[in-house]
Amino acid sequence: MQTFNPYEAPQSAFADTSTESDDRHGPWRDGADLIALRDSHLPGRCVKCNAPGKTRLKKIYYWHSAWWLLLILFNLLVYALAAMIVRKKCRLEASLCERHARHRSRLIAAALACLGGFALALGLGIANDSGPLLLAAGLMMLVGIVVGVIAGRTLYPKRITERYARFGGGGREFLATLPAFREPGI
Repeated sequence: MQTFNPYEAPQSAFADTSTESDDRHGPWRDGADLIALRDSHLPGRCVKCNAPGKTRLKKIYYWHSAWWLLLILFNLLVYALAAMIVRKKCRLEASLCERHARHRSRLIAAALACLGGFALALGLGIANDSGPLLLAAGLMMLVGIVVGVIAGRTLYPKRITERYARFGGGGREFLATLPAFREPGI
């Protein structure tokens, strides 16, 4: 229930409906990077080509400093626990046009097909004691991981602070429409 406050400044009925960027609420560009407030929504345009967005992606991104990777040398379990504790989290809602959404779906399907082929080749390789099938299984697993993790990603976090999140992977056309980021240091 909203109550009337006679001392409150007048509000526009259109204040939160804008899908465009502005200097106060972002998102912004900083070179080839996209900077957004943590837990924010990007404009309704494709983050790759700036076409009107058809598909909305709601994702949670996690980031921690690369120095924590040195704990892998000590123990993988210690690293995993430390990474879970020190990671920073950011929710971001971005859009993709129909062409880029279809491309992303195809890459995900290809990664899943490679992992299915891995399971099949591994089972047949073990059953028949076949070295070439086991080699093919290992190759399919590697290709599935590379396609799924690297090629299928849309945006990826470079740094997440208490207020801002810096992402790579945004298209030049999309970034060119955003205002420049003015606060140094993130």
